[in-house]
Amino acid sequence: MLNRRLFNFLSVAGATLLLAPRSWAQSEFPSKPIKLVMGFPPGGSGDFLGRAVGEAMGKVLGQSFVAENRPGAGSNLASENVARSSPDGYTLLLGGSFSHSVNPALFAKMPVDVARDFTPIGKVVSSPTVFAVPASLPVNTLGEFLAYARRSGDKVNFASAGIGSPGHIAGGYLNKQAGLQMTHIPYKGAGEAVRALISGDVQLIITSPTSIMGFVKQGRVKALALTTAKASPLVPGVPGAEEAGLANFDIDGWYGLFGPAGMSPAVVNKLQATLNQVLARPDLRERLGEQGLEVDTSPSPEAFAKFTVADRQAWATIVRDSGARIE
Repeated sequence: MLNRRLFNFLSVAGATLLLAPRSWAQSEFPSKPIKLVMGFPPGGSGDFLGRAVGEAMGKVLGQSFVAENRPGAGSNLASENVARSSPDGYTLLLGGSFSHSVNPALFAKMPVDVARDFTPIGKVVSSPTVFAVPASLPVNTLGEFLAYARRSGDKVNFASAGIGSPGHIAGGYLNKQAGLQMTHIPYKGAGEAVRALISGDVQLIITSPTSIMGFVKQGRVKALALTTAKASPLVPGVPGAEEAGLANFDIDGWYGLFGPAGMSPAVVNKLQATLNQVLARPDLRERLGEQGLEVDTSPSPEAFAKFTVADRQAWATIVRDSGARIE
């Protein structure tokens, strides 16, 4: 009898110990710092976003978020690093429309399958971009610029931060949608492209509000419209593309939080709930708004996953019509 009781006790205890590590791992997550990988260099609005949101989430979760910048290949290096990491929740990616919607259509060869290799956690922000021209250009509205560009043909140049950049794709798409023949001039980053616009070397730029609106306030540049159909409170006084007379044009960027495929639903839900909690804070929303970033959360990881699928399909058409391609 004693042996049987001892056997039963040991069996129950053993089963409990076998189950314990997984339950502890879920209930105690996170028990160490979380690495947040970003596919862009320090200093830009995306880097600011990652560090600000990571800091806020870390305070709620009781563990720090360690930012790791891995620029290169249009954010593909960062994406690959996270996709190949352990799905334990301790390595995350600040990705977005650039990494998960544009790149699959832009790059002939991708190091990852964005539909299969990641766990979508939650949307963070969206960000419109701006059509801007030099102050010296004799146009004051987007409609006037389109008429000017049609008259001038390929003599109109538009600047971008590089081949395959959002500005390049948006400009190529504008050519297609508006029947223009503008010539694309790529530069090494947004700073160089903006300087070329101010000097008159190019006649148009499509870039973030933070890159251009300071020069608009100085009177050196004119902001004609946003690339989104509707206006945004983040860029007061600048109409949306639809209001400015450009129908069926609606392009914006977004950032979201991803982990490797195979993450525990409990960990995903905890991260998503924490993300939405900190993004509801007025002080953080104000800080992000100053960078041209509008808080735009998803109600659940499942809803965010559905959004990424639809957005990827939409960008496939935009990239194809822009003519941009990286072999």
